[in-house]
Amino acid sequence: MNGAPLSGRRAVLAGVLVAMASSALGDVKDLARAIPNTVLAFAASGEDAVYDRKTLYDYMDGGAEVILAFDFKDVLVRKFKDPAGEEIDLDIYDMGSAAEAFGIFSCERQSGPAGIGQESEYGSGLLRFRQGRYFVSIMTPGDETKAGPAILALGKEVAARLGPPGAYPDLLRLLPERGLVKNRTSFFHDVVNLNNRFFIASENILFLNRTTDCALAEYPGPAGETVKLLLVRYPKDEDARAAHQSFLLAFLREADASGAARTENHTWTLARLQGTHLAIVFDAPTKAAAEALQSAIRFPIP
Repeated sequence: MNGAPLSGRRAVLAGVLVAMASSALGDVKDLARAIPNTVLAFAASGEDAVYDRKTLYDYMDGGAEVILAFDFKDVLVRKFKDPAGEEIDLDIYDMGSAAEAFGIFSCERQSGPAGIGQESEYGSGLLRFRQGRYFVSIMTPGDETKAGPAILALGKEVAARLGPPGAYPDLLRLLPERGLVKNRTSFFHDVVNLNNRFFIASENILFLNRTTDCALAEYPGPAGETVKLLLVRYPKDEDARAAHQSFLLAFLREADASGAARTENHTWTLARLQGTHLAIVFDAPTKAAAEALQSAIRFPIP
């Protein structure tokens, strides 16, 4: 038989179908046609709405800055109601890439997993998950016991229509794996997201912005406490050096020659540079523990 082996042709065909499914989604307006209008006793109510980077504040007064700190494109909003008047709100955010979708999900998650999409959480009538380049929020402002089954059913229907799964941000590959609390690992760019997860200072002393990639990870510490590792990748070496100096002056003035200091809460903080990367360990029980975690970072070879 001429051509590629059968198994090879199947793999090629599978790849083509995945690519076709992804491209067929288009933008969220195209996606609207694929999303069901009914789920259990709930039916779509009113017209869909779409908001982009310019109009997102028209939809949400609080919280828009958190989403705009990522490469957010637009969001599809659909309302559902049942005959008794219970409501469900569906928001599908096109974040532009799988890495950005993971980012907003990782900064928002608080509850336990729901087994929907690539990663999910559900609690108190709120389902959030990511799938490919999309971040989805489904919630009820009313009775969770009445709307909960429909929320989960709708989530499964939506996830199945969002195309193939996407990759994690490549920065996460640098994090030490031993002891990593994966469901507490966050990816983001700006200081607003950092402060929501772990407050360092009221000022942007690390010069974070849309051009910086950040990973915040947690590792087990003594007595149930956690050690935090903040890893920031800057566009240029000089950007990382400036941020390092700013952090030492504003936060770690007592640092020794190695970049470590014991802070007021009797734990250790360590800040070091590696090319375009700045790594900061917070709340380590000892200097040796901070050194060990920092040395386990898998920095790229220059």
